[in-house]
Amino acid sequence: MAKKRGLAWPLENTQDSPHLFANARLAWFYNWSSDNRSDVNLEFIPMYWSANKEDPAQFANKVRTQGAKIILGFNEPERREQANMNATDAAHIWKKYIEPLANEGILLGSPSIASTEEGLNLLEAFLSTGCHVDFLALHWYGRGADNFLRFITKAHERFGNKPVWVTEFACTSWNAGHPVSQEEINDFFRQATTKLDRTSWIERYAWFGATRHLDSALGSGNCLIDNSGNLSQLGQVYVNG
Repeated sequence: MAKKRGLAWPLENTQDSPHLFANARLAWFYNWSSDNRSDVNLEFIPMYWSANKEDPAQFANKVRTQGAKIILGFNEPERREQANMNATDAAHIWKKYIEPLANEGILLGSPSIASTEEGLNLLEAFLSTGCHVDFLALHWYGRGADNFLRFITKAHERFGNKPVWVTEFACTSWNAGHPVSQEEINDFFRQATTKLDRTSWIERYAWFGATRHLDSALGSGNCLIDNSGNLSQLGQVYVNG
């Protein structure tokens, strides 16, 4: 079985190191940017986060210089607080600067969308312009492994049965007053990753989040690092399980 599990490393986590996750179980990592700031022995996948954050020509040249084989597209362009791009503008930049990378053998991940109808609709509008992608990059947060897998399958089938990367996912109620239990998170993790590993068209995935602290609405039980800077119990399972 090809190794699918990867690391979504937040650049703002400066107190810990991606080396915590350097293990044969993990194969790759990304950090929501085009800059590889770690020498960890994992394949780095650059992301073009947004045209509002980085010049597209500079991104393309950087990718070539790095010798990257795969890139990830815009981060949740449908959300104002994220990449904040409409489908028309995203498609224009994609065709002019990003798509030519495919002619050089670089695989292109779609814009990474959140698990909402807004995200699905933006991706549909983006792809309807004729933009080329090699795989879909999807995010999902919520409760229930069945709900998670239903969304992933829905997107896979809606967009031509393309391969899928799940580049963010976690188990959460989004309610700080009624957070999910660690037991529920652990059960979700076990069921979801088992299915991801066994589904041929799901190529890679990365749990959120590789940090000691998460927003109370998201829930600290999803942290892969404990308060002492060591792998949490969930982190140990993620790295070694």
